Amino acid sequence: MRDRKRRHEQAALNEEVLTEESSSTEEFSTDDPTISAELTGEASIEKPEKSGERTGWTGRRLVALIAGVAVASLLVGIGVMQFIVSPAELAARTEAPEPGPITAPVEERRIENTIITRGEVTYADAVEVSIDAGAAAERPVVTGHVPEAGTIFNAGNIALEVAGRPVIVLPGDLPAYRTLSIGMRGPDVVQLKAALNAMGYAAGDSGDDTFTWDTATAVGALYEQIGYSAANGGDEAQEALQNAERGVRDANIAVSQAQAALNQARAAGSKNTAGEEATLTAANDQLSDAQDALGLAQERVLPTLPSSEVLFLNNLPRRVDDVSVKRGDVLQGSPMYVSGAELTIVGTVSKQDAELLVAGAEATFPAPDGTELKAKVAKVEAPKAGAKPEGGENNGNTGGDSAGTGSSSRYTVSFTPGDLTKDQIEALRGTNVRVRVPVASTDGDVLAVPIAALSAGSGGQDRVELLIDLKSGPDAVTELIDVTAGLAADGYVEIESDDPRFTAGAKVVVGR
Repeated sequence: MRDRKRRHEQAALNEEVLTEESSSTEEFSTDDPTISAELTGEASIEKPEKSGERTGWTGRRLVALIAGVAVASLLVGIGVMQFIVSPAELAARTEAPEPGPITAPVEERRIENTIITRGEVTYADAVEVSIDAGAAAERPVVTGHVPEAGTIFNAGNIALEVAGRPVIVLPGDLPAYRTLSIGMRGPDVVQLKAALNAMGYAAGDSGDDTFTWDTATAVGALYEQIGYSAANGGDEAQEALQNAERGVRDANIAVSQAQAALNQARAAGSKNTAGEEATLTAANDQLSDAQDALGLAQERVLPTLPSSEVLFLNNLPRRVDDVSVKRGDVLQGSPMYVSGAELTIVGTVSKQDAELLVAGAEATFPAPDGTELKAKVAKVEAPKAGAKPEGGENNGNTGGDSAGTGSSSRYTVSFTPGDLTKDQIEALRGTNVRVRVPVASTDGDVLAVPIAALSAGSGGQDRVELLIDLKSGPDAVTELIDVTAGLAADGYVEIESDDPRFTAGAKVVVGR
C-alpha cells in the first residue's frame, strides 16, 4: 500500500513540473521582444534597464568582444615573434663572413719625417755666483753697482762693487782662486790672457801660461777703461820701487866716479892702475845689482788681478736671475744667481734621433695662445759617461728609440727660440713645450700607401698588391706590381709606379 501511494505521488509531481515548464516556454517566446529579436537576428531598440537589473554580453556584443580579443592576441604574438630567434637563424647571423682581402686606398699626401720631443723653456745654465771676498784687503762691504734681476752681464761689466773695488766679469770656466801678477804661471793665466785678447787688449800669447809685462799692461788698460785704478802691490811696493830707483842712481854715480879715477890715473902715466880698475869693476857690479832690484821693484808695482776683483763666467752674456745683497751689506756667501741671457728650450732625444739632428735645423713649438713659434737646434750633447737611460716621449715618426731603451742614454738637445716679445718670454719661461723638428719631407703631396701594403719580391724589389676586382670577397682579383718606395713616416710610405692603374683612390691589399 505504501509503495502504491508513493508511486501516485511521484506521478502527480512529474505532471506538475511538466505543466510549469510549458508555461515558462510560452512566456519566453511571446512576451520578450528583445530576446525574440536577438534570436531572429534583427536589430531592435534596447529598453532601458530597470533599476537594480544587469545586462550580460550577449549577441553581437559578445561576438565583437571575442573578435577584439582575438585580434589583440594576434598582434601581441606577432610582436613577441620579433624577439624570438631560432638557433639556426642565430648561427647564421654570427657566422664569420667568407675571407677576402683587406684593402686601403692610395692617398695623395705630404709625408714628413719629424722628431718630436718635450723641452723646458728656461734661461739655461743657471749658476750661483761666487766671489772670493776673503782675499779683499778691506772689510767686504757692498758699496755699489748692485745689479737688478734681469740685468745682462757682458765681458768687462762690473758685477758688484765691494769695499770700493770692482768685481769685473770676464769669460772663463775656471773660478778665480788666486791673485795673478807678473811672472806667475798656470791655467788661470791662460784663461785670463785669452779673455783679454778676445776683448781687444794685447795680453800676450794665449798659448803661453806666463803672466808677462804685456798681460799686466792689458790688465791696467782694462781697469782704466772701467774707471778704476788697477791693484799694483800697495804702498810697500811703491816704496821699494823708489828705493830701487835711488840705488840705481847711486850705482851709476859710483861707476862714473870709478871710471873717472881710472881715466885720470892712465892720463898721469901711472903703470899700476889695478886699484882703479878693481874699483870700477865693483861699481859696475853694484850697478847691475841695483838694476836687477829696480826691475823687480817695477814688476811689483805692475797691475795685478786680485781674485776678489774678477768673476769668470762661461757662455757670456749672462742674465741676473736673483740678487740677495744690497748696498751696505757685508758680503757673505753668494750674492746672486745668473743664467744664460737668452731663453733656451732644453729637451732630450734618443741616440737614433740625435744622429738626425744638426745645429741650425729648423724647429717649431706652440706659444701659450696656440700660435706656432719657430726655433733652431743650438747644440746636441751626448750623454755623460756612465749615464743611465731615461724615459722620454716616443715620437713614433722616425722609428728611433725615443724612450732610451737598451744601453743607449738620452742625448740633450738645446733649441734657441726665434724673436719673442716680452709678453711671450714671460709666458713661456718655466713651461714645458712640445718641439717638432722636421728632418725630411716630400716636395708637396705624393702618392702614398700604408707601410703594411709594401712587400719585397724575390729579387728584393718593392711591390704592392693592387686590387683589380673585389667580386664576392674570396674571389677578389688582385695583381702584384713593382713600385719604387720613397720617404716613410707616420705609417705611410711614398710610392712611385709606372702602372697607370696605380692612382689616387685605387685600392691596395694590406692584409687578409
